Amino acid sequence: MWGYLFLLPILVLLIVFKFLPMLRALYLSFTSYDLLNPPRFVGLQNYLTLIHDPLFHQSVGATAYYVLGTCIPVWFVSLALALALDAALPAGRLLRLMLVIPAIVPVVVYATIWRFMLHPYGLVNTGLQAIGLPAINWLADSRAIMPGVILASEWRFVPYFMVIYLAGLQGIPREYHEAAAIDGASRWERFRFVTLPLLRPTILLVVVVSMVLTSKVFTNVLIISGGGPDGATRVLSLFIYQTGFQYLKMGLASAASVLLLLATMAFTLVQLRLLGEDTRG
Repeated sequence: MWGYLFLLPILVLLIVFKFLPMLRALYLSFTSYDLLNPPRFVGLQNYLTLIHDPLFHQSVGATAYYVLGTCIPVWFVSLALALALDAALPAGRLLRLMLVIPAIVPVVVYATIWRFMLHPYGLVNTGLQAIGLPAINWLADSRAIMPGVILASEWRFVPYFMVIYLAGLQGIPREYHEAAAIDGASRWERFRFVTLPLLRPTILLVVVVSMVLTSKVFTNVLIISGGGPDGATRVLSLFIYQTGFQYLKMGLASAASVLLLLATMAFTLVQLRLLGEDTRG
């Protein structure tokens, strides 16, 4: 009973601020609601509207582009950095501290910094011109803005998942590597047959958490690009926000949020099934 008593405050917070709003959103997804008049039940009309809405289709494509474009480099770059920092490097603790700083900067601050960096006369274009490459109008070019947003996200997410990988690497007993080295295994063979199999639970965690975090991205996209130009970075979270609070179509926005939740759950279950089997194997 004491255990449940200590859990009670956080359970109340979860119920009030998580589960009840989720149920409310599910209910509103079957209604027409403009925040001014009482909700009016319309059945599946909101979902049918989304199926035929080109802006919703564009948002789904932008979200998939952002998630895959951000997550795939994060998985490999953060692992490479974790492997480098796991080795005995001079000033290793200082390097870890410097690399982790982007992960702890508030989202609004880092997004504002990157909006200035992606300015036509910002630091990114200055660096490109310094190595002989032409400047890019990141914020106004619909083809360049999403890579720019992804680049900003890499700067924030790579250090975060590097720490998770590093914790997993340091949990592998050194004796396994020493035994493999005595048996004549090269560094690559030790990584492939010792480190990688024992790191699979950590890899599963990184893959699932990274895709969940990126699929509901909102603040940095809103600040850096505002969803533009021409909706090129209007991800689903931003589409839901604009539909509900700017166009006052809360029923339609709730339906889109339900679809986003279902898609995220489906991808998570698939990843847990596929990578979980590899982990158990």
